Amino acid sequence: PGGGLPGDAPRLGVTGGVTSTNPAKRMLIVNGQVVNQGADLGSGVTLEEIKPKSAVLGFRGGRYSVTY
Repeated sequence: PGGGLPGDAPRLGVTGGVTSTNPAKRMLIVNGQVVNQGADLGSGVTLEEIKPKSAVLGFRGGRYSVTY
């Protein structure tokens, strides 16, 4: 995945996350809300994967890595 979301993507404030070997227990804090892997973040952005210190977001068919 490329670095960061493209300029036309919505602004997302990722402030923290929890990783686990169990994908169902992975969480990310986005714009002050706790979301789980696979969540629809709105405006066409999906949370595809939560990794240690980064997350993979899907937007308009692309995959983008963001760090937290």
